Amino acid sequence: MNKIALSAVAAAVALAAAVPAQAATLLGVKVGADAWFTDAKINDNKVDGESNTTGSYYVALEHFIPLVPNARLRYTDVDNGAVSFNQTDYTAYYEILDNDAIALDLGLTMTQFNSGKFYGQSFSEWQPTIYGNVEVGIPMTPVSVFGDLNVGDYDGTSIVDGQAGVKWSLSMVAVDLNLRAGYRVMDYDFDFVNKGGQFKSDGWFAGAEINF
Repeated sequence: MNKIALSAVAAAVALAAAVPAQAATLLGVKVGADAWFTDAKINDNKVDGESNTTGSYYVALEHFIPLVPNARLRYTDVDNGAVSFNQTDYTAYYEILDNDAIALDLGLTMTQFNSGKFYGQSFSEWQPTIYGNVEVGIPMTPVSVFGDLNVGDYDGTSIVDGQAGVKWSLSMVAVDLNLRAGYRVMDYDFDFVNKGGQFKSDGWFAGAEINF
């Protein structure tokens, strides 16, 4: 995906946001953490990476102000032996739909890679991606299924970071507690890494989220 395509998507998202979503609250905050149990393949599966348990943490702020995007910050610490990096996703998104049956968010993410190592080669980079999240409630139950995706191809580097799973919501006095489980995949091609920079990490995750 080139710069023109990213600009077109950004314009489409902004236009869609002009149609008011059915916001459930005037101001909401979500805070969550996942444990991700990963296996990795490096350089087109020619090399096996180490299995590891990775932590992923996120916070999202949603508000009622028209045309101003909501914000989401997610941090993932990746370490699979020959490849390691800290990934921080800065996302601005709009709620296109928000009701008990279905929720849909669309936006843009700037992904920052810090303290990166690829077979001893250090890297620190920024990459843009398109962000999407969908959640579908199962009628008459506190259970929903969800999926979110960051995908982009910019300046020779391609990124696919997606997850899908099931969420069980427990309503409490002041907050909602959401228990989550699912599967996450990172499939990256780092053009800025010399002599090949293909990295794929996937595995099951489990976590909890508090919705204020």
